[in-house]
Amino acid sequence: MPNQFLLIIKKTDEGKFSWFKNRRYNKQTSEILEKDGSKYVWGLHKGVINNTIWNRIKKNDKIYLTVEKENFRVCGIVSKKTKNLKYGKLIYPESIDSKQINYFLFFEKLDICNISYHKLIHNSKSQIRVHNGVYEIKKEYFTEKIKKLTPKKFNPKEKIIGPAKRSKSEVWRFVRNQGKVLLLKNLYGNKCQICDYTFEHNANQKKGFYSEVHHYSSLKKQSDDDIGNMIVLCPNHHAEFDYSVKFIHRDGTTIIDKHGKETEETIKFHKKHTFDKKNIESQLE
Repeated sequence: MPNQFLLIIKKTDEGKFSWFKNRRYNKQTSEILEKDGSKYVWGLHKGVINNTIWNRIKKNDKIYLTVEKENFRVCGIVSKKTKNLKYGKLIYPESIDSKQINYFLFFEKLDICNISYHKLIHNSKSQIRVHNGVYEIKKEYFTEKIKKLTPKKFNPKEKIIGPAKRSKSEVWRFVRNQGKVLLLKNLYGNKCQICDYTFEHNANQKKGFYSEVHHYSSLKKQSDDDIGNMIVLCPNHHAEFDYSVKFIHRDGTTIIDKHGKETEETIKFHKKHTFDKKNIESQLE
């Protein structure tokens, strides 16, 4: 069974981590990736990885990558690893310590990791005292057991149960600023800012057109309940943003997927709608 490792990146390298996830490479790096037949590469300073761990990492091992104590994490399967004294200056030409970056991990693809930072560090084989470096994870903790389920056959003669039962429950929710929501919907004519789609409905005997407003940076993160953090979307695009399938690129218009790859879609903003770019950054960190 492949080994699994946790790669913790120090806060000062958040910028490098961002362009790594979004494949914002320079010409030299792109040439290296093409030569090695990979799409992503991460370089390690010789001071953050010991030879024992480096020798343990093999092709097809799984690496979890995260900035220390951050919530946004990715994981990838190692397609290749190499030690090279020249790559550091080519891949990180602006880094003062580029000559010391000698170890390189290559990946074909990256996926969003849903395992918490807390669980990752507490299931390391060795105690993590410094939140920076590469650590091996216990295999048994993240072994996924897949249970095969036999689909139940449809029986048209099965007993009809009737109307669903009702139960009373208490739900806590955020009280959103509906005035700003309606203002923004009217500004875009209830049309999706990405695909321009809307549809007519007759809810409560009142005709109208349908759209949804998405808080780009979630209110759960104590983000602003303001139009600078809101976009008007159709139900499909709203779901894709809610489930972190798509994001707005930091150029403010291009839509990218969860791997950082550009889609053919763009988002349009009305001149009276100023969208705060800090919310874009919060999703790309």
